[in-house]
Amino acid sequence: MISKALALALLLPCAAAAQTDFQELQRFDAAAVSALPLSGLPADKSWGVNYTLRGVVSLTEEGPFLNTIDGRLFKLDLSDRKARRFDGKTVVVEAQARQADELSLLKVERIAEYEPKAGEVVPAPYQPRRRQALLLESKGDLIKMGNVRTMREAVPPADSYDWTTMTMRPELIRNVYFVKKPFPPEFLAAHSFLVFTFERGGLRDANGKEPMALALSIEGKTRTDQTFSPLTGLKKTFGIIWSLSTWEEYAARTVYHEKFRLYPYPVNLSHDQKAGLLREAMTLAAVDREGEFYHTIKNNCTNNLVILFNRVLPKERQVKLWTIPYMVYNYKATMPQAVIGNLQKQGLLGRELLEINESTLRTVIP
Repeated sequence: MISKALALALLLPCAAAAQTDFQELQRFDAAAVSALPLSGLPADKSWGVNYTLRGVVSLTEEGPFLNTIDGRLFKLDLSDRKARRFDGKTVVVEAQARQADELSLLKVERIAEYEPKAGEVVPAPYQPRRRQALLLESKGDLIKMGNVRTMREAVPPADSYDWTTMTMRPELIRNVYFVKKPFPPEFLAAHSFLVFTFERGGLRDANGKEPMALALSIEGKTRTDQTFSPLTGLKKTFGIIWSLSTWEEYAARTVYHEKFRLYPYPVNLSHDQKAGLLREAMTLAAVDREGEFYHTIKNNCTNNLVILFNRVLPKERQVKLWTIPYMVYNYKATMPQAVIGNLQKQGLLGRELLEINESTLRTVIP
């Protein structure tokens, strides 16, 4: 039997704090938890990542595939008999992938022919704060990423954003930090993201300037008419995006506009593992995730960082993601407050470095 406290904890792992409905969070007490159906928690026999896609089905000798309208290709876990019904037809597919780094195979839950309806409603545009990261170049000693958010002023404008191209050299990586960004109610709710620091010459923007560090933040890809809430994050409501920014821009926007604080924790990895983590993070940040849904528990800001860690850790050190495979998600792998303690216990995270606030904002992160 799941406790009320644990149920509440599971529902508040992270959020895009700038767009969070804090009134709903503050009202979300034990009484509200007790009224929730347990089916809202991860008790379904499912994989971790929800998708809704439109495209054309093609049945090949290797099985059925979906060619999406924007040119992506997914193999479908679908019987040949059913695939033959839709072979060559335009369809809408509701499906699931195992997790954010295993997207080639989709387990189909529902498939139907798709015909655009007359007067079909066009959704509102996405929030301008986030753009799809672009992998412009990747070779042995260099990675170049596009659509990295930056700032040209000491205090970035609240509703205006600057963008740049960032070149990084993995062999010059210095440190990686897991950063906690708590928000009300702070004893439970937080966002988390990664920050990469470099030796001199390891990180340069399009103008040749060297930012202090690079931030990777995995967030709900909300539209201009949406705000985040923990309950709607359990449904197929928001997209998801792995967005990049300079540390200076992210920290300044957090402190000055959102009035929050940040807490970095050093990640204990070898130099080769840090370089590998950077490569994995940039590759996955550039994945086109249109049609993929954020999920408050199984596809959020924190569990995807754990997935990244697992990609560079030996098998015996990898973090267990599911308490019961594909039925109950391990809250120590998805809730920031619990994840930090769990990773510290395993020796993967060090002690809190400092509190980043207005007085410490310019502190150099080593």
